[in-house]
Amino acid sequence: MSADEPEEEFSLYAHEQAVIRQAEAMLERLDEVADGVRQLARAYQDGYHESRRMVRISDRMQLDLHDANRTLSLQARELNTLNATLVKEIERREQLEQELRRIASVDELTGLHTRRHLLELGEHELKRMARHRRGLSVLLLDLDHFKRVNDAHGHVAGDRVLEHFGTLFRSALREDDVPGRFGGEEFMAVLPEIRLEAAAEVAERLRVRVAEAETQWKGEPLRVTVSIGVAEVAIDESLERAIARADRALYAAKRNGRNRVELAETELPGTTEQDVPDA
Repeated sequence: MSADEPEEEFSLYAHEQAVIRQAEAMLERLDEVADGVRQLARAYQDGYHESRRMVRISDRMQLDLHDANRTLSLQARELNTLNATLVKEIERREQLEQELRRIASVDELTGLHTRRHLLELGEHELKRMARHRRGLSVLLLDLDHFKRVNDAHGHVAGDRVLEHFGTLFRSALREDDVPGRFGGEEFMAVLPEIRLEAAAEVAERLRVRVAEAETQWKGEPLRVTVSIGVAEVAIDESLERAIARADRALYAAKRNGRNRVELAETELPGTTEQDVPDA
């Protein structure tokens, strides 16, 4: 070492101080790391708590959803049951309405149209005749001495005769003809698109068929005959007036010996009660 160079100062304590300063710097960095770790831990802890909260919310929502689904399933079953009940009720009411219409339109004993329905169908045919200018005729029928059947054999036997007559009546008419029970042992038929002479042939065919028929009752044949009045509905004539003319022709058949067909071709004077014979 030259005499001009300064002598390097060396101290043991200086080295130790450097080490201490390095250690202090390391400690400061460790403190920073520790703070970062603590912040990370707090963040992790906060995230953990939030995750648990969300899981609890999710579980609760799933339970609520399950309850809602179960409620909806119950309501759906109840609705299906209600719908099935309503369908049955609708079907029952439709059947009841059909039965009521049938009762109102069909005579239970003979299977023919009731008086009311017969007149409704007759008015319909009258309108068709007015539109197309085609023939329309009316038959009015009464079983001869029917009261004797009831008196001799009872009303059940009389009902059997009426039932059998209903079958004979329908069989003597065309498919488009309208037969009905007018009341008691009196019957009527509306014959569309047919003139007086052809209607008389239908009436005669029915008269013969009834006269030749037998109704079996307790091994005994019951026989009846029928008197028939025939009227052709005139243009612009009401159905009621045509029926009245057929009715007068019917009583003419009764007066002339029964079991016969009489035609009402023209207007006849009214018949008094004294002119009407016993049925």
